[in-house]
Amino acid sequence: MIVPDINFAAFLPPFVLLITSVIAIFFALFERESTMTALASLVGLAFALIVNLALFLQVITTGETYTSFGLQYISDTASLGFNFVILIGLALAILMSYDYLRRTGLEHPEYYPLMLLSSTGAMVLAAAGDLIVLLLALEIMSLAVYVLSAWRQNARESEEAGMKYFLLGAFASAFLIYGIALIYGATGSFTFTEIAGSLQTNGVGPYGLLGSFMVLVGLGFKVALAPFHQWAPDVYYGAPTAVTGFMSVVVKAAAFAALLRVTASFFVQMPPVFTQALIVLIVLTLFIGNLGALLQNSVKRMLAYSAVAHAGYLGLAVLASGTTGTQAALWYLTAYAFMNAGAFAVLTLVTDNNDHGDSLERLAGLGRSRPLLAAAMTVFLLSLAGIPLLGGFVGKILVFQAAIQQGYLGLAIFGIITSIVAVVYYVRPVAYMLFREAEYQPVDTKSRTTGIAIGIAVVATFALGLFPGWWYRLLSAGQQVVAGM
Repeated sequence: MIVPDINFAAFLPPFVLLITSVIAIFFALFERESTMTALASLVGLAFALIVNLALFLQVITTGETYTSFGLQYISDTASLGFNFVILIGLALAILMSYDYLRRTGLEHPEYYPLMLLSSTGAMVLAAAGDLIVLLLALEIMSLAVYVLSAWRQNARESEEAGMKYFLLGAFASAFLIYGIALIYGATGSFTFTEIAGSLQTNGVGPYGLLGSFMVLVGLGFKVALAPFHQWAPDVYYGAPTAVTGFMSVVVKAAAFAALLRVTASFFVQMPPVFTQALIVLIVLTLFIGNLGALLQNSVKRMLAYSAVAHAGYLGLAVLASGTTGTQAALWYLTAYAFMNAGAFAVLTLVTDNNDHGDSLERLAGLGRSRPLLAAAMTVFLLSLAGIPLLGGFVGKILVFQAAIQQGYLGLAIFGIITSIVAVVYYVRPVAYMLFREAEYQPVDTKSRTTGIAIGIAVVATFALGLFPGWWYRLLSAGQQVVAGM
């Protein structure tokens, strides 16, 4: 059953973050430090999490899909599940940022409101049922991240990261806007369900096909599918590490949520050439991401190329589409949020105030000088590699299974092969930390809030690996996963 028209409860989680960001900005007008804005952000985040949980339980219990503004905003199992991933990424980013900003001289009270605004856009993007809503949400999410990427003033790497992300992001947005215009011209509608109905009735046509390709390019940039991934290594490396941790989880989760919904709604109406093009993009992403990561000596850049590779694995779930693909992608991204944000949280404690010192040689001997940090980093890297008993292993099994069920056996085998290759570059930092003698004096940075973030991430990574069924059962309980199904 679909509850029609406007339902204010449906968009209450992002609305809570929006109100919190306004309150935090008000504090920023009178405070030079960020303590109050950080505290306000955590309180608002907790409230948004409670509201989202209440809505999620209501949806999986009743099977209803709540919409607002017609079918332009959709609160279903998928969007509310992605909200959890976004809120997890935001929470871990706030915790790892608190002491990090002070230590590195980057503390400004506007930092946390920008994160809240970006997360608000991300949550709206995950629930978009209309191309105009999708575009607005994408820009709200992105504009704040452009600023955060260049947060380190007078640092060439950070300035380059912000400028490159902004310019390439604007280029991708232009593709998206032109694609939306062409799809509207072909179907006479912006709403996903109406677009799907028009395509099914009247056929795709050249404008509908070209528009869909351009929308795919725009969203492919945000999820870092090759060859639209060029921004990722430089932006991930140049941005402050805490911002990179935020970006790698929140932006990726929201962009994949949008891509999954668009694919299940009307990309499935496209001719076979469209699917073949998507397959080529996934193969390129898996190959380039894993090969690029193999060649890196910087752990931060390695994690950047790793994020590209993981976009390829998630692309398998996009190909599967529908209920199975969405559930697999959502489960994968939940595990990814903890292990990837956790890895960047560790990097904030082992690098210097300029985010330098993340090379393999600098990590040598960390197992002896800081054994708990080395153990945590080992857990995160092995989980990203897909080692059994950790969350990343179950996530990869689910996306491979979803692809095989839809007939993409060869692509799944290629993904498995690249996943085996990936073990090499994930295990290499572990070997340096545990089995190599220290070559440099280790950085002795301590942070209680970052330690809390790392502890939460470690526990969650193990919990998802050892007890994977409970989250998947909750996702399976929803009867409506994507609008139009």
